[in-house]
Amino acid sequence: MQLINSKIIWQNNQHNAFTDMVEYQGLYLCCFRQATNHVSKDGFIRILSSTDLINWQTVSLIRKSNCDLRDPKLIVHPNGQLLLLYYCKVFDNQGRNTANVNCIHFTSNPVSWSGAKVLGNNNWWLWRIRFYQKQALGIAYNRSQNKVNLYQGDPLRSFHLTIDGLFGLKTHGKAYPNESDISFLADGTAICILRRDADSYTAQLGIAKPNYKKWQWFDLGEYLGGPALYKLKNGRIIIAARRILMPFRLATWLFELDLTNKKIIPLIELPSSGDNSYPAMLEKDNHLFVSYYSQHRQNAQGQINHPSQPCAIYLAKLSL
Repeated sequence: MQLINSKIIWQNNQHNAFTDMVEYQGLYLCCFRQATNHVSKDGFIRILSSTDLINWQTVSLIRKSNCDLRDPKLIVHPNGQLLLLYYCKVFDNQGRNTANVNCIHFTSNPVSWSGAKVLGNNNWWLWRIRFYQKQALGIAYNRSQNKVNLYQGDPLRSFHLTIDGLFGLKTHGKAYPNESDISFLADGTAICILRRDADSYTAQLGIAKPNYKKWQWFDLGEYLGGPALYKLKNGRIIIAARRILMPFRLATWLFELDLTNKKIIPLIELPSSGDNSYPAMLEKDNHLFVSYYSQHRQNAQGQINHPSQPCAIYLAKLSL
């Protein structure tokens, strides 16, 4: 794998971050949160569209008054519709956080979306949804509960809690599991990468056969922030995530998952620094495309390590 280029596809004086990307009806779509900074009350969702993965334009904006819309994800439903999932933090007129809900919209045209449907349980952050055939899995976390829960079903119909305490401090002795991604092997086996932000900070590898009631967990020995999983056409499984390097710095990296030995192999660092990562991937014409955000070219004064500084959205192209 070799980096061909990494180009900005969106920039302004805002904090643009937390990307996802999908191919849908001949279009490439990239969504992200745009706001004042990494943690602010004014986040909204911008969706870009491209026909060639080179030229991008805005096709949709999702906003809600007195709400911060965080970490959007794009999902193609088996029925052919496109879903948009995000976490909505609701504030009152005094700026107090009064509610936290998962919202989902659907469409067959990314220019116009349905109204929001609330999904899962309040205050449980449903990070991502992945389909295998007609069933989807999603993992939600709650920091105060120190665990993650598993949801299953169809998010447009019934999407319900099936495992309370999939992984956590009480059940596994490892604290603050949170962000995750799931991919499926040909036989339906689910592969999960789970971020943690306490004690050793090491990410976890989870594996489960259908019906996804029994999971095995393996410690990967390294921190992975905002992990994304992608299975290439040749069967290789790639992880994109934020990595901590010493002396301390954050960077967006690609890894290969070695399922046989339950370990990850670092492959390549993408141009990135400061507040960065939260990637998404897709394969096209023997190339891997990776969307992510970074500050490494955004601040002329060099102050690139503060979450209030602007971030741009990048698309990296790599040969396979």
